[in-house]
Amino acid sequence: MLVKYSDSKRQIAMGLLSTVQAFNSIDVVQLVLERFTKGNRQIYLERKDGTYIGIVMIILEEECLIVDRMAFIANEETVFNENEILRSLTSIYPDRRLMGSLKTSAMIERFEMGQVNES
Repeated sequence: MLVKYSDSKRQIAMGLLSTVQAFNSIDVVQLVLERFTKGNRQIYLERKDGTYIGIVMIILEEECLIVDRMAFIANEETVFNENEILRSLTSIYPDRRLMGSLKTSAMIERFEMGQVNES
């Protein structure tokens, strides 16, 4: 279940962001958190069985939703969990097309192929 980021979940978000290899210091994590809580950028946390297992950072454009990054705690980085987040995003933003960044485009493509196969 996706939960929208709020200041009360700051420590959880920072912990999840620290799992991203490119965010190799607390300063970088804090900077990313600041950037994705302003304007058209948003953060959602994935919660499963009462535990926060993942984070997704998105950019909202007029006609699309760009999945910028997605990260999970150890042992939860699975295609199933990725697809759960993407399915949730498509239900939250049904009028926007999912698009990926350089880091997430393969994930989006895999998800869309699965959606076609399920139809």
